[in-house]
Amino acid sequence: MHMNQNTKNLKHTQPKVFNNQRSHININNNAIQNFEAKQQQSIKELLLNQMETKHLPKHFRSEPLNMGEIPQKNQQFIQNNNNQQLPQLIHNIKKKNNQLASQLQSIEQFDISSQTPQPLHLNIVPSFKPNQHFGLFNINQHDQNHNHLKLISNNSSSKRNQNNQNLNNLPSIFQNQKIFEEKYNSKIIFDDDEYIAPIKTQNNRKLPSQDFSQIIQFEVKSLYNMSKLQKTKDQYLPGIVSIQTKEMETQQHAKRIGVDLICLIDRSSSMRDQKIDMVKKTLIILLDLLESQDRLQLIIFNEEAERLTPLICATEKNKRYFKKMIAKIYAEGGTLISSATNLAFQQLNQRRYKNNVNSIFLLSDGQDEEAVMDIQNQLRTIEEIFTIHTFGFGNDHDAEMMTQICNLKNGSFYFVQEISLLDEFFADALGGLISVIAEQIEISILCKNDKPFQDIEISKTYGQMWQHSGKYLKKIQLQQLSFGSRKDFVFELKLPKFSKKIEDNQRYVKIIEAQLKLKDPNTGENFTKSANLYLTFFNSDEQINQNEEDIEVLTQFYRVKGTEAIEQARKACENNNFELARNIIDHFLIQIQKNNKQVTSKCGQIIQDLEQAKQASQQYQYHQYGLKQMYQLVSNNYQQTGINSQFSMHGKQVQSLEPSYSNQMQQNLVSIVKSKKYPQSCQY
Repeated sequence: MHMNQNTKNLKHTQPKVFNNQRSHININNNAIQNFEAKQQQSIKELLLNQMETKHLPKHFRSEPLNMGEIPQKNQQFIQNNNNQQLPQLIHNIKKKNNQLASQLQSIEQFDISSQTPQPLHLNIVPSFKPNQHFGLFNINQHDQNHNHLKLISNNSSSKRNQNNQNLNNLPSIFQNQKIFEEKYNSKIIFDDDEYIAPIKTQNNRKLPSQDFSQIIQFEVKSLYNMSKLQKTKDQYLPGIVSIQTKEMETQQHAKRIGVDLICLIDRSSSMRDQKIDMVKKTLIILLDLLESQDRLQLIIFNEEAERLTPLICATEKNKRYFKKMIAKIYAEGGTLISSATNLAFQQLNQRRYKNNVNSIFLLSDGQDEEAVMDIQNQLRTIEEIFTIHTFGFGNDHDAEMMTQICNLKNGSFYFVQEISLLDEFFADALGGLISVIAEQIEISILCKNDKPFQDIEISKTYGQMWQHSGKYLKKIQLQQLSFGSRKDFVFELKLPKFSKKIEDNQRYVKIIEAQLKLKDPNTGENFTKSANLYLTFFNSDEQINQNEEDIEVLTQFYRVKGTEAIEQARKACENNNFELARNIIDHFLIQIQKNNKQVTSKCGQIIQDLEQAKQASQQYQYHQYGLKQMYQLVSNNYQQTGINSQFSMHGKQVQSLEPSYSNQMQQNLVSIVKSKKYPQSCQY
């Protein structure tokens, strides 16, 4: 069955549209009388009348359709109004012939005079915008039974039948009003996503289950394993809860998981020219990195959002379709980010098929003060597991907002000052997705001790990942975990002053119990692993012979303390105290450099970030790019994800010399992208 090509997603509510429509009805009494006299006419005829008399608001109005001879009622309308308009109207009729023909096919689906309502083939809300296409692709793979046209259940069809019967009892004008209100205010259904066909080299879509006991290392460690308890003062001992995964093996590359990726593309007027052109080029590069088991959807937005494409597989055929649709993207209007996230969340919730891993890429150069709160409210209605990666363009975007949005779903914030680096950032984000090994990660940390050590507690945690469930229990939740990555959650353990004598049978104490739970995205199987922290205590007058520092714990402690220093420097810059900001950073750099070479070599990444933050704390640099760079450094360093931006002394963003937190898959994809363009010098 032919599918309407002239469709556009509207936001789930249309207050402006219906206010306009009601106001038109109130002032157009002649039109009302005309409709009431023709109660038995079909919806198609009613809408033609409305279009002729400008009864519809401009959102839904078009010129009359030339379907052969001009209907007599149309001729009468022309004569009654202004015969001089005839040549122009005939010209408009011819011009809009194809446009309105497709519109009327959509209208016929809601024709209350038909005995059997036609099922909708699209789960979007039409808005009569021409030149939009939402066809099905690879229909021979669309579902296992090849029922590619059956997109709405029988229950939905029965419900429409019942609604249409109820409408027949209303006067035609109210039938028409009711149809539009139900059509544009009803819950949007997004079940036109394409069936994910099994990989030809496999008998089953699901990959073998992973041996997580060998792939994942989970432990709790402190800076020292032994400690003297002082009688006169409290002590604070750094520690980490650490997850590390092995790199993906070569044979696993060929069996990689599939990704459902939704790109939200800001097409507001500020994205014109170079920005929107580079976004379009980067989307083409993204297509080359996707494989047939991946699915992609493009959603464009300004003041409102629309689905540019359905969620379909990245086959060669569909890639050609994506390229055609990408070429049509143009920039105009303002920015309302939550309109796009609303569509994306509904798509994830209501799709018929689900891939192994899900993610959203948000690309914007704008500001939206209410975006974070709106998205938080939207997330309460969705239970899907996914990440959000944000890409902020240029000098004007709200970096604080973009970091807050990505932190809602454990994503990365990519600061795109130099637009030519966007493809590398895309490659890094995608590489993390296609190398996901686990999802729904939850860590529980219990610090509850018996007497005489009942007052030992976790006194401080670093980063927004920590959730406090009472005095003793802490929790950390992650959406996804990739091969070749590590997540180190840093805390400080408070050892309160201790006046009692420690007996020999009391020295070795279990201080923390931790449990890791995760899910295999390939098989759906759950995995659990436990780890404990033990400390050996001594009295203050006793000698400890060997008590070496754990270099990994010290490195991660410096990472979060350095990130904390960058955050403090940013706040000082906000108060125009740029000298204080640089002093804060210098002070911490000196602390790191006091250690031996083995420690400083392990801290190379945070040292580089601190030096970049110091440069960004110069007044001119701060206003040009420094504020956004420091927001990115803080967000990515706490999350241990993404690529931290690098800027030359002259304020130009350059290719990063360090992989930051990228695994081998991410580095490989970035290298592929770099090899396709001219090498960029890092010296300016």
